[in-house]
Amino acid sequence: MLDQITHLFRLQAIIKEGSLRQAAERLHITQPALSRSLAQLENYFGQPLVERHARGVRPTLFGLKVRSASLRLMRQWELTDEELRTEGRAGRIHLRIGAGPVWRTVILPEVMLRMQRRFPKMVFEIHRAHPTDSYEDLSEGRLDVILSGISAENRFPRLVQKQLGVVNNLIVAREGHPVFDRVDAEGRVPSEALLDYPWLVYTEYQTYREITMHAIHERLGQPPEIALVCDSLNTALASLQRGDYLSLLPEPITMAAVSPRLVPVPVGLTRREVKIGMVIREEAAGWEPVQALGEASGEVLQGLSFS
Repeated sequence: MLDQITHLFRLQAIIKEGSLRQAAERLHITQPALSRSLAQLENYFGQPLVERHARGVRPTLFGLKVRSASLRLMRQWELTDEELRTEGRAGRIHLRIGAGPVWRTVILPEVMLRMQRRFPKMVFEIHRAHPTDSYEDLSEGRLDVILSGISAENRFPRLVQKQLGVVNNLIVAREGHPVFDRVDAEGRVPSEALLDYPWLVYTEYQTYREITMHAIHERLGQPPEIALVCDSLNTALASLQRGDYLSLLPEPITMAAVSPRLVPVPVGLTRREVKIGMVIREEAAGWEPVQALGEASGEVLQGLSFS
């Protein structure tokens, strides 16, 4: 088993370097020794893991599959090893969390306080979650958990989704925005009034821009005037607080803005709900810190008031 782990580790280096010579130099072993490791792996799996070409090697499709599986297994072994070795002595286990903007802005600060009280020896790494790349990072062990929006479709095998809550995407503006002077006798702003003000689109994820454009176009038959596009949440919130922009944002994000607050515009557009939760590898589902993270996140979500 240990020999196989060594061979798999060497395969990762070969694929990363794209060259047996460069991989051998990086690993501080001879090239013949590295070639023997590769040959033993290919003999074990019964098919080639790399293809040779003029400038080195590149992985076969099966080679990429083996590398991905080996990365995942090595991360699980690393976590198990850290957990066992720190029993009875001071130690630091790292939990790598990929998080979307709603989580990073509003939910995780409180969740981390609870987690640090429960696991004082653990180091929590919070990384920005990417809509596609983060799932590969999770599959291959570079992340341990993703906290973000989830969908019914799961295209990644061996990853498990757990819904923890639902948030709404709402049209918002700062307190005192002139759009609130347009409220009619029924307490609503006429839909067409949304076209009279500049719009801000937050684009950390491309889906935010698409949701904004589609929601307004669907209701009014034409897109709003986009005056500011930014991928920084701090810039987006500060601009909304200072200007006459309108924006469509996940409801919890607006809680990060105070003095003035950002409040929903009472307009008759259909609310768009987004399911949020956690995505984990199958083998990590029973790990105590992961289970505790889900519990703490669910409790914080229940305690948030978005009214």
